[in-house]
Amino acid sequence: MTINPLIKILTADDAPTYRKLRLQALKNTPMAFMSTLEVEQKKPLSSFIYEISVSIRPPLWGYYGIFSNQELIGFCQISKSFAAKQAHIAYLYNLYINPDYQGNGLAKKLLTEMLKKIKSQHIERVFITYLARNRCVRGFYDHFGFKQCGIKPKAIKEGDEYDDEVEMVLEL
Repeated sequence: MTINPLIKILTADDAPTYRKLRLQALKNTPMAFMSTLEVEQKKPLSSFIYEISVSIRPPLWGYYGIFSNQELIGFCQISKSFAAKQAHIAYLYNLYINPDYQGNGLAKKLLTEMLKKIKSQHIERVFITYLARNRCVRGFYDHFGFKQCGIKPKAIKEGDEYDDEVEMVLEL
């Protein structure tokens, strides 16, 4: 399959397709997200519109989508602290690629583009977190030079089961 991806910031107009893909992500990879399918399914479309709209902070902060033939096939969020003493820090959240498109290097393309955008804003450190049981993502982030910098024990509780949250940082 030949894919010529387009990466762009999501807007309120993208909310219906983002919602659909987010629900798919929560169903297919629940260990990759802090929310649950049950919670997100109950949210009206207006909640997704609001979430996207308030995430957009010029010059680059917000949700980004990767598109193939105008179809949203993946997403990632870039955020930063608004505290003056943390202006040098950015955060990446919710990186996901539709399983039908996985194995084509699209996650790498999306993360590479996000890191380019972050570097253009003179950010010095980028943080990501993942759940410890989601071990497959560790190698992906290691490839980009992220280093583990902390573990929050039992940070996640689902039913009677706990999981640790692993934090990684990339020094730019």
